[in-house]
Amino acid sequence: MYSIQISNVKFRVKNAVCIGYSGRNQEMVKRHIEELSIEGIAPPPTIPMVYPISNILVTQEEMIDVLGKKTSGEVEFVILINHDKALVTVGSDHTDRRLECYSIPYAKQATPKPIAKEAWNLEDVVNHWDKLQLKCEISLNRRWQEYQEGSVAANLPVNDIIAFAERNNVIDRQGTVLFCGTVPIIGGQFKYGEKYRLTLIDPVLNRKIQHEYEVRDITKK
Repeated sequence: MYSIQISNVKFRVKNAVCIGYSGRNQEMVKRHIEELSIEGIAPPPTIPMVYPISNILVTQEEMIDVLGKKTSGEVEFVILINHDKALVTVGSDHTDRRLECYSIPYAKQATPKPIAKEAWNLEDVVNHWDKLQLKCEISLNRRWQEYQEGSVAANLPVNDIIAFAERNNVIDRQGTVLFCGTVPIIGGQFKYGEKYRLTLIDPVLNRKIQHEYEVRDITKK
């Protein structure tokens, strides 16, 4: 059994899924597809898209190992489902961009998927869901800079994403982690950071969840 600790509670991860291209605004989805096309990544066959990944890719480590220099993170809100309970936290759909040019499903599977160690009950935020904010900062040459920032309202409503995942039979009620979509990149081009700092902000209840991780290219000698 593979488990992680969320807010000091053991959470069993039986299933993990990335929901791609889940933007509420189709113009923003098109913009993200254009961002990917700059890197030679083909558009998806359907929108949204379901990308199942291995449950053991979900990690809370502060360092992840990757192959090569062209991997990058994307800040996302992450839903954790256990029976009838749902939690929300922040994570990164870290992806191998070079491999993504060949196959998005393969690229999703090639890198760990970091998530934070803290979570909120979804029911505590669902009534002010669209006010939640996502932010990603990256460290390049040991200097932090803003990389992504925006509202979760950029994506489909959270209950619609869960319903979409259920219709596609990718939710195991004994423990599923859903990576649910990102916000636009500032400037529109991928950057390959040495470190990533992910933040989910609740301005209504005046709190945030944050996770930071470092990227180690194990091909370096």
